[in-house]
Amino acid sequence: MRDPNAPPIRLLMVEDNPGDARLVRALLAEAGGFELSCAETMAQARDWLADNAADAVLLDLSLPDSHGLETIDRMRGLAPLAPVVVFTGLADEDVGVAAVKRGCQDYLVKGVGDGHLISRTVLYAIERKALEVERQQSAERMKKVLLQTVRAMSLTLEMRDPYTAGHQRRVANLAVAIGRAMGWSEHTLEGLQTGALIHDLGKINVPSDFLSRPGKLSDAAFGVVKSHAAVGAEIVDGIDFPWPVADMIRQHHERLDGSGYPLGLAGDAIIPEARVLAVADVVEAISSHRPYRPALGMDVALAEIRDHRGSRYDPQAVECCEKVIALEGEAVFGVAALGG
Repeated sequence: MRDPNAPPIRLLMVEDNPGDARLVRALLAEAGGFELSCAETMAQARDWLADNAADAVLLDLSLPDSHGLETIDRMRGLAPLAPVVVFTGLADEDVGVAAVKRGCQDYLVKGVGDGHLISRTVLYAIERKALEVERQQSAERMKKVLLQTVRAMSLTLEMRDPYTAGHQRRVANLAVAIGRAMGWSEHTLEGLQTGALIHDLGKINVPSDFLSRPGKLSDAAFGVVKSHAAVGAEIVDGIDFPWPVADMIRQHHERLDGSGYPLGLAGDAIIPEARVLAVADVVEAISSHRPYRPALGMDVALAEIRDHRGSRYDPQAVECCEKVIALEGEAVFGVAALGG
């Protein structure tokens, strides 16, 4: 039950039928606890919201300047934090389902129920919206901690292997630039950056001597180095990332023709993020210095992915990588990929 001493709920009703608006005002006055403001158009609602804050919005879907589900999108754009209850003349469950899918908290059918039903529905909508915002904030905090942990893991590996210091960050920056050129969403790019920042995490299980030895490794030693993809994936397998990070790590040395490792995957069995990561990893590695050889340069790196485009490497990733390098050169390695 609502606290009678609590301040009134500021409810904005967007309704172009004066009769419906008067009825709702009378019903809510009887129920008590509401301060009702009315707008007849989206334009009026926009002007009102520019100077006022609404605790909730009661929204008709048929207005002089907006109609149908588009009205919900426009209202959520005007008041993203306000819970929205659709107020419709259609007793159609599909309308209610569609409204909820577009971010509304509930819906009411005109002429059904009294002021107490409207009051309960609005209060419930406010509670649902508050919980939704709380979940989002909690998820953002957890994601921030998760990404900070990822960066710490990346730095730990770099401290252990100074010869490739910065490799994971450079690969991450190039991979994100490629993904962005491919038109990927910011959410997908964030996951790609996360996977790239720790794609060599499994090397923590490889003896330091193997990583820094200037000469050629024996087959046995190279086998241990190659195990880093599977080991890194195992380390993060139990972490509930919102992206396929373990698969990115496991598959970043797989090749389209099945010649890669550790699983010999081919074609569509390799996830798109791992295909992009493979291209970025190879280009950075070939163009940079390694303990067993000097830097071979960008021309050699690009020739490798160009010559094996469609066989080892994803054609679109290769094309976008070449475009990014043509535009930015090696400066792309040092550009912060996503906010630092």
